[in-house]
This record gives sequence, C-alpha cells and structure tokens, in this order.
Amino acid sequence: MKRISSLFPLIIVALLAAASFWLEYVVRNESQSGLGKGRHDPDAIVNNFQVDRFDISGKLSSRLTAKKLTHYPDDDTADIETPHITFLHESRNMEFRSEQAHADNRQRTVLLFGKVRGERPATADSAAQTLDTDELTVWVDDEIARTPQPVLFTHGKNRIEAVGADWNNLTGMLNLHSSVQATLPPKSTTH
Repeated sequence: MKRISSLFPLIIVALLAAASFWLEYVVRNESQSGLGKGRHDPDAIVNNFQVDRFDISGKLSSRLTAKKLTHYPDDDTADIETPHITFLHESRNMEFRSEQAHADNRQRTVLLFGKVRGERPATADSAAQTLDTDELTVWVDDEIARTPQPVLFTHGKNRIEAVGADWNNLTGMLNLHSSVQATLPPKSTTH
C-alpha cells in the first residue's frame, strides 16, 4: 500500500503529460487539415447602431443606421436588418432603405434587398424623387446605386418604369437600362 501511495504523484504527472501530448496532436491536426477554416461564424452582433462618415473638412457626409448588424470576420461582410443609408451634401441629399442588406467592406458595397426605396427630397430646382425596386447595390464611396431589377422612378408627378438603373448622387444623373415606360402628366396651361 505504501508503494502505491508513493507512485501516485508520478502517475498523475504521467497522465498530465499524456494529456498535453494528445491536446497538442489534436490542435496540430486540426490546423493542418483546415478544420475551422472556411467557417462563416459571426464575431460581432450590434443592435440599434449608427455609423457616421465625415469628409476631409470634418462635415458629416453619410450615415448608416440599422436595427441589427451581424459581422463575419472570414470575409469582412455583414448582414444588416432594416438599413437606412443617408448621403448628405449641401445641394443634394439621398436616402436608401430596405428590409435587409448585405455589406461587403472589401468591395465597399451594400446590397439592399426587400422593399428597397431610394429618395431624394425636393429642392428649389427639382421635385422630390423616389426609386422603388427589389434589390439595389450601393457603392458607398462613390455614392452610386445600381440594380438590374425592375424599377419604378417618380420625379414629382412623373412616373417612369424600367428594367435596371444607375443612380449617381454626386452628379444627380439617373440612367435607366431598358424597357422604359414613362407617364408624364400634361403641364397645366394658363391663358
């Protein structure tokens, strides 16, 4: 009995050493086999957030708000619930909203989908404008929105339907791709 009690600490040390070697073996084989790579697990979830961007003079140039953002580190993308993107300029503002979005930080794009709406408020020189579609990609650095999907564009009382569009906030230009149909109410004439 005395002999077993004197060997007990040696047995514990041997078990700990064996466990250490086994753990090292498992970790090495997992990293060499690529297990764990290619997984698309979130590293951050943020609720009710706002991200502001400023120009070089320190003025607010754009804002992104949403109910929820889930970020994935493997490809630096994020899934966004109820996104609202606003571009702010002295002469021209533009807003985009949708039910969902997928942001790609490497490409600097946000793919909006589900009841997408773009809006430009009325100014002294132009009536209010809206663009409705099912899917729209926004290049946030260039302030360009593009879709290959059917769109409904309104400018005041004018209504235009088309398939595909590019909307550039910096130039104010809208380019409709194909199948354009316009409804332009007659201008009122006074005698």
